[in-house]
Amino acid sequence: MEDLNKIIQEMKSLADSLIDYSFPKATFEEEQQILCLKQREFTIDGYDLSVCYSRADYDKYFLENLQIQSQQVPFLPFTVVCKVGKLFLGEKNICYLDFFRNNRKVYCWTIRTHEENILVPDKTSKPFSYEGFDFHILHPGTVDLL
Repeated sequence: MEDLNKIIQEMKSLADSLIDYSFPKATFEEEQQILCLKQREFTIDGYDLSVCYSRADYDKYFLENLQIQSQQVPFLPFTVVCKVGKLFLGEKNICYLDFFRNNRKVYCWTIRTHEENILVPDKTSKPFSYEGFDFHILHPGTVDLL
């Protein structure tokens, strides 16, 4: 776990350095050119993951975004997805959504902060709980958790 904590700190530090090169400060196309810098691969609970962590400045708030994807199988156990989300973003006012890319599910966690305070999710999100972990689902009609 110590190595994973080091990876997380390195990814967060690099994401802070790349804010000016991330959307909306940079164009979407410009951000795509540096996307590889925001990604790491590691194994947790026996699952090989590809993780992308980004931080963006929207002037009124910062958006932290974590995308998790399996390297080998189309789906991950949601307990693993929650564990990684909590390690990166904590448990306060965290939001979730998922989508498919290249026939694999991408699990996405986000939080918004302003002056180091985590903001409450907007009213269009839906509260949800999974095994005692409370979060909000963004675009609730499009998410399939299990």
